[in-house]
Amino acid sequence: MRTAVVGMALRFPGADTPDGYWRDIRAGVTHVRRFTDAELAAAGFAPEEYGAPDFVAASAPLPGIDGFDAAYFGMSAREATVTDPQQRLFLECAHHALEDAGYAQPRAGVRIGVCGSTGYRLHSLHSYLANNLREEAGSGDWQRQKQAQVGNYPDFAAPRAAHRLALTGPALNVATACSSSLVSVHLACQALHFGDADLMVVASAALHVPQVTGHRHVRGSTISRSGTVRPFDADADGTVGGNGVAAVVLKPLERALADGDTVYAVIAGSAVTNDGADRAGFAAPGSTGQRDAVLGALRAAGVPADSIGYLEAHGTGTLKGDPIEFAALAEAFRLHTDRTGFCALGSTKSAIGHLDSAAGLAGLIKAVLVLRHGEIPPLVNHTRPNPALDVTGSPFVLPTRPRPWPAEEGRPRRAGVHSIGMGGTNAHVILEEAPTPAPRPPDRGQAPALLPLSGHTPEALLASAGAFRDHLTEHPGTDPADLLLSTALGRRHLEHRLVVTAPADDTATALDAFVRGEAGAYAHGVAGAEADGGPVFLFTGQGSGYDGMGAALAERFPVVARTLEECAGIHRDETGEEGFLDRLLGGADGGPAEGARARGPEGVRARGPEGARVWDTAFAQPALFALQVAQARLWRRFGVEPVAVAGHSAGEYAALCVAGALTLEDGLRLICRRGRLMRDGTPAGGMLAVFAAEDVVRGLITEVDGLELAVVNGPGQYVVGGPPEAVAAARARLAERGTPAEPLPVDRAFHTALLDPVLADFRDACGKVRPRPTRTEFVSGLDGVRHPVGWLPDADHLVRGTRRPVDFAAVLRTLERTPGPPVHLEIGPDAPLTGLVRRARPDTPAVPTQRRGDRGLGTLWAAVARLHCAGHRLDWAALLDGSDARRIPLPPYPFQHRSYWTGPPPTPLADDRRTEHGMTEQAVLERVLALSARHLGYAPEEITAERTFVGLGADSLQLIGMVRQLEAEFGVEIGMREILEEAGTPRLAARLIAERTGRGAVSASADITPDDEPVHVTPDEEPVYATRAEVEELARQIRQLAETQTRMLGQLSEAVALLAEGRKEVGG
Repeated sequence: MRTAVVGMALRFPGADTPDGYWRDIRAGVTHVRRFTDAELAAAGFAPEEYGAPDFVAASAPLPGIDGFDAAYFGMSAREATVTDPQQRLFLECAHHALEDAGYAQPRAGVRIGVCGSTGYRLHSLHSYLANNLREEAGSGDWQRQKQAQVGNYPDFAAPRAAHRLALTGPALNVATACSSSLVSVHLACQALHFGDADLMVVASAALHVPQVTGHRHVRGSTISRSGTVRPFDADADGTVGGNGVAAVVLKPLERALADGDTVYAVIAGSAVTNDGADRAGFAAPGSTGQRDAVLGALRAAGVPADSIGYLEAHGTGTLKGDPIEFAALAEAFRLHTDRTGFCALGSTKSAIGHLDSAAGLAGLIKAVLVLRHGEIPPLVNHTRPNPALDVTGSPFVLPTRPRPWPAEEGRPRRAGVHSIGMGGTNAHVILEEAPTPAPRPPDRGQAPALLPLSGHTPEALLASAGAFRDHLTEHPGTDPADLLLSTALGRRHLEHRLVVTAPADDTATALDAFVRGEAGAYAHGVAGAEADGGPVFLFTGQGSGYDGMGAALAERFPVVARTLEECAGIHRDETGEEGFLDRLLGGADGGPAEGARARGPEGVRARGPEGARVWDTAFAQPALFALQVAQARLWRRFGVEPVAVAGHSAGEYAALCVAGALTLEDGLRLICRRGRLMRDGTPAGGMLAVFAAEDVVRGLITEVDGLELAVVNGPGQYVVGGPPEAVAAARARLAERGTPAEPLPVDRAFHTALLDPVLADFRDACGKVRPRPTRTEFVSGLDGVRHPVGWLPDADHLVRGTRRPVDFAAVLRTLERTPGPPVHLEIGPDAPLTGLVRRARPDTPAVPTQRRGDRGLGTLWAAVARLHCAGHRLDWAALLDGSDARRIPLPPYPFQHRSYWTGPPPTPLADDRRTEHGMTEQAVLERVLALSARHLGYAPEEITAERTFVGLGADSLQLIGMVRQLEAEFGVEIGMREILEEAGTPRLAARLIAERTGRGAVSASADITPDDEPVHVTPDEEPVYATRAEVEELARQIRQLAETQTRMLGQLSEAVALLAEGRKEVGG
């Protein structure tokens, strides 16, 4: 079974993302360095110690190892402080890898396991437990000792991740020394193969604490005396420890492709062996076991060795270990093929140091990136092969510069990853480049215009919004469906929430508005625990309907279309009339101008166009019922269940249906009969919305015969009704007094005595329906009474609700006592109740499902956003139905670090990538000298500031590598011509860099005393006269410079030719 790598995360020296890691890999940058005297002094070393000639102090340090976001993982400050920083990094990195894969949000039925390793064995006594928790370990207090044990023993790294990340698959710790993490990959693939998990996280962390350390060199040690890692190089003298953490997420390839995961690469096969007794000693590497691991992996993958174009070796840079590994790899390949020079070797240890237990994952991720980018990177620090290696006659090449890796037709690129551990356990993995994703169907549905983000704190949410803004600005073509799937289903939904509701092209702009604190197309809020019960559904009353009100929802959502079709069939059977569905799905032009809109029985604007056909009550009531039930079913499809329901007038019937008291058919037939009785059996009437105090309305009713109170919507919001002449008289009196009032576009006086003639017939119709106990709390629009689950409505309730005034103000007073308070979600074609809630209860969140002026789905998506920000649960998968969404890598969660540390504090580290503010030219020169020695193969003391690079024997390839690293470290651009012609010595190169950093560097022309700027004098230099020998040496150097330039021009011509060929291939 082939296994997909679907997620990656890392934190290495110089890089905290795979993209940053790849930039350094491609540029040939190394972060292995010697510690400065200042760092060593700060770490407590005496000058006589670090000044000794045989004192070795080098590493690839990792900054900020004391930082951790304990609150995010639910850890107390005490627990975080006594937990090994390795295990804290492990936890954060594992979470980031799951985010990258799109599986950081635990889901029922998805088993995710974890294989992990921690530990640092190059410096076995350099641990947090040994150096920082001595007080806990020796306290004699059982509880303190137990906390230190659980927080530091490697046994608990994987189980801690399973506990804190809610992973329910196997949680295994692996300890095979330096091969631990690659062995973990092998075991994780087996767990997937045997069905122990659906996904597996493989993570490993390695820190030596303290990081700033050193020792007197011991003859025969595997630790480099020069402080440089040179794998497979003639000058290799040992390895240097690095620090870092990495994690990958694995999933069966077939399942990953089916689920739309990003597949970075494919694990085709793997194998694990041990050298047994076939080696010089327990700590020595063996050849046979390594060979068999390679052969086993090839056999498991079912591929020949000559299909492997890149091999990420263990490559520690030891003079004896590298030849043994090289011979084992070559022997394995030779059993498959006699071809030579087809597979490039690499080792990331020369760039980030030996990461011990995490070394295998560092190599695996590098190989994945090589496959993904289709480019062979240079082997950092390599100048000439170890003479013990038969490179020329082997399958391997040692690349010194990046080069394209052309794909072979009909065969994917393949790479190997090799790892060996002290004790003899070897692991080998065969990788293939990821298959091309399947094309998307042309008829895929449109994804919601939503981007949900969240944070454990407001600061984290703000940082996340900024990161996504920058990402989307750099990747403007990001698919909205992929973006929503990856954030809504692939990330945790934390307390502080933001949902962007802008169209895809404007998402970055909306995020920028949020970051700046400006208004924009977004919703945000703090999710409360009380919101878990769901929102309140408020069902709009008659008067808000219009032709085509169901069109947009029915077109996008099958559940709406099916419900409306079902209602149309019942309506046809009940009334014998056609055209019900046609009027719901089309017929209108979208509505009138704002000034042409009249008011409905709720006393707010009912958007009916002048001149358009007016819906009579016999059609309006069942049409409203059908749309509302369809909307409620849609919300339930989205995972939204109401905590309570309430309806305004005719809206109560859909509310009863949604609450479970009426079936769809019973409810629709009853509302059809109700509407027909009102149309055919009652006299003409009118209704008037009055915006005045209650005493004014009561006085008006007393003054005008036949006028009655029909609706109480809230303070200053009433509706009166009665015969047309009574309504006209009331309107005239109010106009004389300057009291605002507006007639409603109806020809019946609902909730008045004019309905009395049909009440008996309506009671008979109600008696033919068999209500059921409610399954949801129901708040009566008649009086605001809260009816609990199990309440059984009767005919009397329905008749009273038809005749008596609506008291929506009482409904709101009752709902105000609901814990939360929950969002009030209006179910209906427009937003009249939303306005009532917002005016009466400004602190209560209220949103409509639909607005007449919105011909699309923007109002619906805004409601989704508001519900989510308030903490209500949503089924995001249902929102993505039909959109063919896929998981994509996105910015990781911005952990809010604070220092959790006890014991000796971490030694401050110098930034090894950028010049510090105010850096002197001398400080830059020291770095140029160090890099010159490293790249040109000299001991540091052999390089002086005035010797020319050409005089040191540098060729163009060596200079390119050195210049590339100088550019990366100091953030400047340096041309090769400048190094050869204008800045041809370390001192001139340092001066050039110092001038270009623009950060206050002190130039050579400044007043520098001899003490500040020591002059390096070589035996060949005389202060006054030049000897014949010196003139001859100068002539020799000039000739050498000319030869070097000639070679470089030839290499440049070759590069141009290769580039031209590459462009032809791309163009074809």
